[in-house]
Amino acid sequence: MKTPRLWRAGYSSFLIFLLILFSGVSVVRAETPAKENRDVLNGPFAAGRFSLQLVSGAVFSLANLPPDSPVLDYAQTNLRLGYMLTSPGPEESFLRGTWEVLGEISNAVIFKGFGNYIGGITCLFRYNFVQPDWRLIPYVQGGAGIVYNDAYKDKTQQAIGQAIEFTPQFSIGCRYLLTRSWSFDVEGMFHHISNADMADRNRSINALGGFIGVSYHFPDR
Repeated sequence: MKTPRLWRAGYSSFLIFLLILFSGVSVVRAETPAKENRDVLNGPFAAGRFSLQLVSGAVFSLANLPPDSPVLDYAQTNLRLGYMLTSPGPEESFLRGTWEVLGEISNAVIFKGFGNYIGGITCLFRYNFVQPDWRLIPYVQGGAGIVYNDAYKDKTQQAIGQAIEFTPQFSIGCRYLLTRSWSFDVEGMFHHISNADMADRNRSINALGGFIGVSYHFPDR
């Protein structure tokens, strides 16, 4: 008769142990996501952090905007080095976020229109909308730069008049944080090319484009 009693006592102790274990695991699971979200979201966007972004896509000119503007469509790739100027604030609002400055190197291959290539450098300022419990980080950015091109050699068009042109631009996009270090990025851009009347031909190009890419967020030093 001792064996069943020992078995029942052991079984009861085992059930109590499992109950305590699962209770502890439930508490840990309840606390961990919030902590992980704070670490994942605030870490990469803290002041002083660097990131490297690579995006690629296509840009399509808005024909006849301005009037008589020719068609110029190009496939473009942008490599950007970003630096966080600020950290997310403690306030809880939709505007909570960080300011970021980026240096960009771009290269484009013209696939419709005149010329063959456009490439240059751009300085961008970006505002990231960062929330404590979001992995999706929307952003807006704008800036300007210069590009070198061979499209100006086609004298039948009046849009691009010299080898060095200016490129004001504006973008909206979002990053989805896959891990602490990596994000998948989607972006839409308005792109302008002109020379501020420094050449006789300056009809200009206005274009809209879309990009997809990835970002690597360097760990804190």
